[in-house]
Amino acid sequence: MGKTARLLPLVLTATALLPQQPSNDPSYQEIPLDGVSVQAHTKPYGMVGITWPEGVRNVAAKVRVEQNGKWTDWQSLSVEDDHGPDPLAPEGIQRAGTEPLWVGNATGIQASAVTNTGTTVSGAKVVLIQPGVLSSDADDPGEIGAASSASPYPMPLMVSRRRWGADERLRAYNGADCVRPRYTTTVLGAFVHHTADRNDYTRTQVPAMVRAIYAYHVKSRGWCDLGYNFLVDRFGRIFEGRAGGAQLPVLGAHTASYNANSFGVAVIGNFDQVAPPPAMLESTARVLAWKLDANYRSPSATIRLDGKSLHTVSGHRDTKATDCPGTQLYNKLGWLRQRVNTLMGGSFATPIYRYARQLGFRNIGQPFWGEHPTRTGWATYFATVDVFYSVATGPHSTAGAFRTRYRRLGAGSARLGLPITDAYQVHGGARQKFQRGWLVWDRRARQVQVVYGRAL
Repeated sequence: MGKTARLLPLVLTATALLPQQPSNDPSYQEIPLDGVSVQAHTKPYGMVGITWPEGVRNVAAKVRVEQNGKWTDWQSLSVEDDHGPDPLAPEGIQRAGTEPLWVGNATGIQASAVTNTGTTVSGAKVVLIQPGVLSSDADDPGEIGAASSASPYPMPLMVSRRRWGADERLRAYNGADCVRPRYTTTVLGAFVHHTADRNDYTRTQVPAMVRAIYAYHVKSRGWCDLGYNFLVDRFGRIFEGRAGGAQLPVLGAHTASYNANSFGVAVIGNFDQVAPPPAMLESTARVLAWKLDANYRSPSATIRLDGKSLHTVSGHRDTKATDCPGTQLYNKLGWLRQRVNTLMGGSFATPIYRYARQLGFRNIGQPFWGEHPTRTGWATYFATVDVFYSVATGPHSTAGAFRTRYRRLGAGSARLGLPITDAYQVHGGARQKFQRGWLVWDRRARQVQVVYGRAL
């Protein structure tokens, strides 16, 4: 922190005013904000944020932008101190900052960042991101489909990272430790967020907005990847967030200290004063229902994370003092829990779940890869066993060396088929029967062999 704030802005040398046209080329700019404000003409950008060194608290930040030769009114930026990774996560050199604001297309910036006592913030930067335009931005995966009554609740239609244009090379920006996704033990619950952005964006702008948030989280904040596991736009479209497999318990960076064994869903917009649209709420309920049902978690239950008792479906503000996910969205969390419960059918009734209960969750551990379809049936991967099911075979599990070997074949292997027994002991080793063959453990050879055919 520096001296008492001055009233006049710090003026940078202005570049020539560029044409007000969307750019096809991505760009990333950081402008030092060492005074109370900075004023400059810039090349076109679509998203703006302000960052400062980690540890500085109680910062008030605001911006106004130049669009079509005119300056907008000043707008405060949301400051969420506890958005981000868990303290021990390998998320690079972190900087504190605002939530980014989508401005569509602008060619100038004025910004201010001061503490609540009116002093300047040393080391602050204004970040301007142009995510560029991709031909796929105009693609539309369509409206949300009809609700399904299948059990477990199916994975909803989702815009993949590849489809929204994620540059996977960016995950190496903060070091080699960031390249490989990190996973938690299981999924216990979910946190609902809002991006504190604007609400009047168009369909074709959303992929660019997601790319810009991704760049801001990585380059500006120092995180490994986009912080949220999923995002939902106002049209009801779901976007895959952090890399690592949407079906798996990927460690996110959405609710500091509470990311382990949870996932974060961010709705794109600001819902402090405005209610979220029905399509957005319905799609949020569907992604919650899919993840919770697959991991056998009731939306009506309570859980414990980081020593705190929380609802299975919680808002960001349930963990710390924050406005997120906005009062109007937070007031809808009760409806979301009820809707998720309805989509899930009110209880868990799948053959795999019933079989797992017979084995005992204390014995097999928690779900890691929740119940999902395979090429020949269904499967859930628990901590110590994998359970498979089809109508023809019933539920059976693989464990130990048999599980390892079966996974290498491609669990649910079409050639070997699903297990039709559990492993059992025989003279000299153990074996397990599958639809079209066997896995055989030879105690002397200390390895598992694959034997195709019905007889052995």
